[in-house]
Amino acid sequence: MKEKVLDNKKNGMGMMVLFILLYAVAAAAVIFGAAFEQLPLMVIGIIWASLGWIPFLGLKVLKPQEALVLTLFGKYVGTLKNDGFYWVNPFCTAVNPAAKTKLNQSGDVDGGNAAKSVFTLAATGTATSASSTYVNKKISLKIMTLNNNRQKINDCLGNPIIRNIFLYSVTVPFEILSASILMM
Repeated sequence: MKEKVLDNKKNGMGMMVLFILLYAVAAAAVIFGAAFEQLPLMVIGIIWASLGWIPFLGLKVLKPQEALVLTLFGKYVGTLKNDGFYWVNPFCTAVNPAAKTKLNQSGDVDGGNAAKSVFTLAATGTATSASSTYVNKKISLKIMTLNNNRQKINDCLGNPIIRNIFLYSVTVPFEILSASILMM
């Protein structure tokens, strides 16, 4: 399986404007359908007003040095690597297997804020309990550091090298997904 980079999906602003215009048309259809007793027009407007929020779930925003690996019902769809405002299939989900690990390799994507939800903060009143429920799905492409007390690795000749800080970066986000599938 090869990585598919989705560059042609950078049309989030156009799709958002289209969905907002469709909501305005649905509101006008409900009003005119009720005023002129046109039941089919009113029903179509009510159906769009109740289900029209679903396409908004496909809007994705990526900052520089971020990536999203998208799956649709468990099947790999593609990877968004460039920064921008995208629209993808609303039923696609972003996958980041490294987000649930103890080291939290992609924890810098949210700026270190632990991605607290406004609704969770309002319900609990504290910021500490909100951080454990959210898992960030964006993969950081930045050069990261792994800072340990002491770690020993061997070079290609077998000589031990003792380091305290290691630098690493993710270059192909799709490989994280394929490696996690193979480990299961």
